[in-house]
Formats: sequence, C-alpha cells, structure tokens
Amino acid sequence: MMTTLLKRWSTATLVLLMTLFGADRLAAQQTSAPADGAQWNVTPFVGFGFSGDLDSGTGAVGVAAGYNWSPSVSLEGELNILPSSENGGLVEVDSNAWSLTGNLLYHFAPRAFRPYGVIGLGFGHASADVSPSTPGLGALDPSSTEFVVNFGGGVERAIRANIHFRGDLRYFVGGDLVPDYWRLGAGLRFGLGGR
Repeated sequence: MMTTLLKRWSTATLVLLMTLFGADRLAAQQTSAPADGAQWNVTPFVGFGFSGDLDSGTGAVGVAAGYNWSPSVSLEGELNILPSSENGGLVEVDSNAWSLTGNLLYHFAPRAFRPYGVIGLGFGHASADVSPSTPGLGALDPSSTEFVVNFGGGVERAIRANIHFRGDLRYFVGGDLVPDYWRLGAGLRFGLGGR
C-alpha cells in the first residue's frame, strides 16, 4: 500500500514541478528578483503535530534552509523533529520521530500576507519505547525508516528587509512507525544576502 501511495505522490510531484517550472519561467521574464532580494534563506520554526497516527498533540521543532529559484518558486531542505509522541494502534507506545525532506514552495501573487503552497518528499525515522518483556512486542523492531511525503500551505509576511514571519499547515505521510500527522508551525525566515 505504501508503495502505491508513494508512486501516486511521486507522479503528482513530477507533474506539479513541470507545471510550476514551465509557468514560472514565463513570470521570471517579467521580474528578476525575489521580493526581499535574498537568494538564500534559513527558517528556524516551532509548532506542534496532531491527529493522524498521533494520539495526542506533541511539540515539533526544526529548521529549513532554502534557495529562491525565482520570485515565485523556492526550493528548501527541512529537518523536522517530533521529540516525543504517543502512537496508537493495538498497543499504545511512546515514540520520537524526525524527517528530512526536500520541499518545493510556490508563492502566489505578492501581497502583505503572501500565501504559498508546499509539497515535499524525503525520508523519516521513528523509534518506539518498547520493552522486550511486553507480550507480543518483544520480537518487533523498535525503529523504522520510511519515505515521507508532505503537502500543505501557509502565509508569509515581511517584518523587515530579509526577515519574514512564516506560518503553515502541512500533512506528513509516513509509514510503519513513522507517523502520519498534521503539523502547524511558525517561524522566522532570514534572508542571507542578495543575488
């Protein structure tokens, strides 16, 4: 099932990339620099994960580093950490998880609050606190690494030159012990210089 889901998301991601890059090249002919002039950026963020495979809300922290490919398209790498969460199923276990993804952000028309859509693909790792003496769970592998897909959207607002507030809502799709969940996050994007 995860293989079928991964194939669907991979296909959708490729179609989206081709569509956005083709349309964005036309827009790039009209404008040549991102709104804040910064080419590289870094975004530390905090948030919380909820729903999906998580039985209760849990904190999330991370950092993203990005490159403004054009005024509308940004590419970023993101490390997202869920330090502690409860995963349900037949037996409830405490776990911690992290994911490392490559994301594509498409920024819509410039406004005071600039909306964007995001889609990403990468991998995640989770480990569970399973006691070897727990009946039926002693033989299970307490950790797993899986492909992760995330998608969602958010808004960005300039605070100063090269400093933006950013908030978004994303859904992460994992597998095995790597949870599926929603993440609501907020951070500050710092531009690291111009072209």
